[in-house]
Amino acid sequence: MFGHKFASDGWTGIPFVFEKVRILDEEHRVSRCEKFLNAFVREGCRMVEMSCEDHDRYAAGSQLITHTVGRILEGLMLESTLINTKGYQSLLGLVENTAGDSFDLYCGLFMFNKNSLEML
Repeated sequence: MFGHKFASDGWTGIPFVFEKVRILDEEHRVSRCEKFLNAFVREGCRMVEMSCEDHDRYAAGSQLITHTVGRILEGLMLESTLINTKGYQSLLGLVENTAGDSFDLYCGLFMFNKNSLEML
C-alpha cells in the first residue's frame, strides 16, 4: 500500500492499488468488496485497479529503484548547504524519505518481486 510517512497528512490523492479476485458474480461478495473499497474512496484515495503482475512490474521500477538510490545516497552522508540546487534538495529529500524505512522493507521489495533483478 503506502508508507506511514505519506499517510501522516491524510490519504487524499494517494494511490490505492487493488485487483478483484475470487469475487465472481455472487452479489454478497460483490457488495462486500464494494463496501471495503468505498472506505478508501471516502478517505480520498485515488483508486487504481490493476493485476498483481502489473503492480509488481511497476513496483520494481519505482519502489525498488527509489529505495536503492536512497540507501546509496544515505551512505554518502550528504549534507544540506547554503547553496542547494533544486536537484540536490530532491536528493536530500529522497534520503530523508527512505533512510528511516526498515531493511526488511528493502529486502522484501527485492526478494519477493521477481521483476526486481531486471531493474538492477
